[in-house]
Amino acid sequence: MNTPKCISDMYYKYIEEELNYKISDELLGKKYVIDKQFGMGNFIRMKIEEGLEVSRLKADKTEMNFDNRGLSGDILEVGYCYSGNINILTLPDNAECMIKAGDIFMYKVLNDVDYFKFEYNNCKTVSIHMNFNTIKNIVNPIWEDKMITDWQMYINGIFENDILKIERASYEIKKIAEQIELISINNMLDYMKLKIKAIEFLATFLQEKSHMQDPTNSKKYETEIIIKAKDIINKKFENSLSVKELANNLNISIYKLQQIFKNNTGDTVYEYIKKVRIEKAKYLLKNTDMSILQIVNEIGYENPSKFSSLFKSYNKMTPLQYRKVNIYKY
Repeated sequence: MNTPKCISDMYYKYIEEELNYKISDELLGKKYVIDKQFGMGNFIRMKIEEGLEVSRLKADKTEMNFDNRGLSGDILEVGYCYSGNINILTLPDNAECMIKAGDIFMYKVLNDVDYFKFEYNNCKTVSIHMNFNTIKNIVNPIWEDKMITDWQMYINGIFENDILKIERASYEIKKIAEQIELISINNMLDYMKLKIKAIEFLATFLQEKSHMQDPTNSKKYETEIIIKAKDIINKKFENSLSVKELANNLNISIYKLQQIFKNNTGDTVYEYIKKVRIEKAKYLLKNTDMSILQIVNEIGYENPSKFSSLFKSYNKMTPLQYRKVNIYKY
């Protein structure tokens, strides 16, 4: 009887036999350098613990043809694309898709695909792999099989009839992925950081999916968007931040962002940005001896007279009058 082959092991065996120029040992695993005739780049496989792996990929002008038949492993892969893109073709259904910079992708290994063809173009990614077959052997016994089974059913519900989900990553996912990118594995502390961030990456993504699937969580989702939007505005208000840029940072549509903001604050995004600038100007007028022109530049306006009119519309007095009223407060 043939024993099913683990897909993760076979994937890296393929890289080793078909693509690699050399292999080097890393602290948590191995690094596979692509032979120049197949492109440029490398794959790094890091084992965090039994059933949990992290892989990093950098590849340009590289192609892979992977035989998916007869492989085993109830594995969930969740990854983030930092740059470039990956073109993916599945056979025999001839379905095509693309993972681009800023995307998060989620892949269910148990599927009916016979072959994959991957084309990597100036691509850089990180992926977290969780193997349910081994995870269930090391989790706390009090959780029992039912908890693992319920989770697997939840994962299957996310995919529905797909084997690969590709979405624009949220602001929070981007932030965690960027933190993972900065971790170099040199010692035990680095290992602990990577393990924590890998689990946080998985948990954050699955929590976001849970919010989207459960209407009772929509209010919480909107609250989180407002908090993140205000944080970005307060940090970048002086740089002429546009509503479009803010929506892109949060990975939601301009319409949805405006709707959430109006429903939760009573202001449009643009109105809120103006109020933040006005409040900053009031603080500087009261607490510093900066000139009006300096303050105008500090809060991101180019036209002093336009700012003065805006300030007066909110405070019933000009910036100079406001400073005179509060002259003894700095």
